[in-house]
Amino acid sequence: RVLEERGVSRIPGAHCYDFLAGMGIYEKFQDDEPGTFYLTDFLARHFDRLVYKMLGLDRHPDLLPLYFGNYTRLIYLAQTDSAEITEMARSAADRLGLRFERVFTGTGEMVPALDAAMQKALWHS
Repeated sequence: RVLEERGVSRIPGAHCYDFLAGMGIYEKFQDDEPGTFYLTDFLARHFDRLVYKMLGLDRHPDLLPLYFGNYTRLIYLAQTDSAEITEMARSAADRLGLRFERVFTGTGEMVPALDAAMQKALWHS
C-alpha cells in the first residue's frame, strides 16, 4: 500500500535471489534441491560477520548441524566475475559442509526493473 501511495512499483520476485537469478530460475533451483543456501557477492564478502558470527557459530560451532543440517548445497549467485569473491563463497560452503555451485547472474532482473521504475517515475513527475 505504501508503495502504491507513492507511485512506486515493487521489483518483481519474492526477494533478491529471485530477481538476481532471473525470474523462474530461483524457483527451479528450489524445486531441484530445496536444501540450498544462497550467497550473493555481498554475502560472500561478508560471510564471517553476517552469517557465521551473527549465528554464533564462531563461539558455538556445535550449532552448525542445527542451523545447516538440512542444507546440501550452497549456490553462489555471482554478480561479478571475481576469482577472489568466488573463493570466498567456496570457503563459506566448505565451512558449512555444503556442496558448492557458482552461477553467474550478473545483475539479473535488477537493472531492467530499476530502469522501468525510473521511467515510470519520470513519466509521473
